[in-house]
Amino acid sequence: MMKAIKFNNKIFLSLSKLLKQGLSPVKLSLVIALGITLSVFPILGTTTLICTFIALLFHLNLPAIQLANYAAFPLQVILFFPFLKLGKIISQVSLAPISKTQLIATFEEGFFYAIQELSHYLIISCLGWLLASVPIFIILFFCLWAILKNYRPILVMSEGSHKTHQT
Repeated sequence: MMKAIKFNNKIFLSLSKLLKQGLSPVKLSLVIALGITLSVFPILGTTTLICTFIALLFHLNLPAIQLANYAAFPLQVILFFPFLKLGKIISQVSLAPISKTQLIATFEEGFFYAIQELSHYLIISCLGWLLASVPIFIILFFCLWAILKNYRPILVMSEGSHKTHQT
């Protein structure tokens, strides 16, 4: 329980620092929503590179997108199976059942080994992710923007003293 509280505090403080650095609530909402949406891409071990590429390509805040990516990492394994199910429904492909333990164990054998062994599962789950990613992004963006637009970071008045900004 204490680890979860410390983790949440680290995320909150990091987001607060980004807002203080001049990143607008809209831009921060965009970057976080994009980072979370990309972080649940079903192929384990690829999201850091994908987020980095997208951030550099579109001149987005790299630390913010990676923070969102790392914070949402546990969702990647959890959402693999709903994405797989959605992909199966859309593609009408029938695959043998696979468990979370089997999925993780296969990736622990090595990235390229997992790609080879699980290629059909990964392609179908990527299809499911592709279909779900736009609604996920839109919902996250507007929820985050609604929260962050009302946030007022603490302004440093003088060294060692803090005052909350009020409008």
